[in-house]
Amino acid sequence: MSKLKEKFNSMSIQTKTFFLLSMFCIAVVSVLWLLMVQYLPRIYEKQRKNRIYSVAAKTEAAFGVLSAEELGRFVRNLAVENDVCRQVLSPTGESICGACVNKSCKIHRMNYFEMLNMIIATQQSGGKIEGIYQKRFGFDAKLLVPNAKYEYDSEEAQSMVYSRRIVNAKEEPVGYIFLNIQLSPVAATISTIRQILVIVSIIMIVLTVFLSAYISKIISKPLETISKNAKQLATGDYETVFDATGYSEVNELSETLNYTAGELGKVDSLRRDFIANVSHDLRTPLTLISGYAEIMRDIPGENNSENAQVIINESNRLSTLVNDVLDMSKIQSGAIPMKPEKMSLSDTLTETVHQLSELLKDEKYEFVSDIFDCEIVADKARIRQCIYNLLINAVNYTGDDKKIFVKTEDKENYIRISVTDTGDGIDESEADRIWDRYYKSEKNHKRAVTGSGIGLSIVKSIVKSHNGRCGAYNTADKGACFWIELPK
Repeated sequence: MSKLKEKFNSMSIQTKTFFLLSMFCIAVVSVLWLLMVQYLPRIYEKQRKNRIYSVAAKTEAAFGVLSAEELGRFVRNLAVENDVCRQVLSPTGESICGACVNKSCKIHRMNYFEMLNMIIATQQSGGKIEGIYQKRFGFDAKLLVPNAKYEYDSEEAQSMVYSRRIVNAKEEPVGYIFLNIQLSPVAATISTIRQILVIVSIIMIVLTVFLSAYISKIISKPLETISKNAKQLATGDYETVFDATGYSEVNELSETLNYTAGELGKVDSLRRDFIANVSHDLRTPLTLISGYAEIMRDIPGENNSENAQVIINESNRLSTLVNDVLDMSKIQSGAIPMKPEKMSLSDTLTETVHQLSELLKDEKYEFVSDIFDCEIVADKARIRQCIYNLLINAVNYTGDDKKIFVKTEDKENYIRISVTDTGDGIDESEADRIWDRYYKSEKNHKRAVTGSGIGLSIVKSIVKSHNGRCGAYNTADKGACFWIELPK
């Protein structure tokens, strides 16, 4: 079974569609053959029996309620409507009313003694008796045997006789109903139906073959087109256009893949820009390190502490850049697990601001703080890194006054940290993308004191890993405000 399932799953959609429609056709034809050929005689006999039972029940319900004249009229109308011969008798076998709608009706040809025998047989069988007999055998004596079984012959006309006792509230017999209905031979009908079914089956099979091929082609063609375009997209051609149509699911899939191709193209463009920017940032310290090393080697008197310090500073800058790139990749891939602990956010923020202020004291930067005491549960090292990157971003873009404002605010379930500079602000076209991986603003830094240029991407990844939020906006006066919110 597993092998068959595996083989079926490996089929193309065109083959599957053809196979399933063929199976459906075979199932429909099989059901038609069973119902119309094998079970038609039984269905016909049951339908005729149900009709005679219904007529008997209606007659019994009317007995004693209607007058003799009304009952006679009711019996005649019911007999004509249902093609059932009926005879209503008294307990002694005398006729009360009746209706004959068939010349070969058996009950209207019975003599008085045959009717009495029927009444006795009905009493002995518990109030009901029925029997089927063929015309060529005349009246079958076995008809009077209680609970006798009779086989219906579909090749010869037969007749069904049904007798039912009518009782009053005291369960005393007050009359009897005799009914007779003809069972027409259905052998000829079955033979005709069989011939028709052969023709219908051939037509259905032919139509199924053509319909299956047509439907499977309609279904598979747009999917094949999408598959071909997807392979082209996989080669790096992000300008691939998915224009397959056919039905709503394919249209939706095409739109999704077009959107995916567009986003992949943007990411690839940002990746190339990122590599170019990082390459440039790596090349600058390497050039300085190499240049100063050559000067110290070739020029007498240049082997001094000032030149050595330049090499050390550029080496640290290079190390910071490489570490930031590695951290960004590790954080976004989840390779660095977060280690949450209860920490004082205000103390961490104050310490980071103080350390950076000391680092840049020669540059005369001014950090204005408005921080209140607050605690959160987070990874202290990563939050410190997040704050540091926000401050470095403000340092790189702040105005000539070199002022940076740091503030904490209580925002319902979050603590907001905002860092505001006095620079030229954010272009509206870049507002939604400055946090994205690989993205770098087209604006040049007013200064590049330190940092890798990818700090905001690291900030976003850290904040997201803490179920926080981040954003940025231009202030009313001048500059931009970058903020993050961390859950309390």
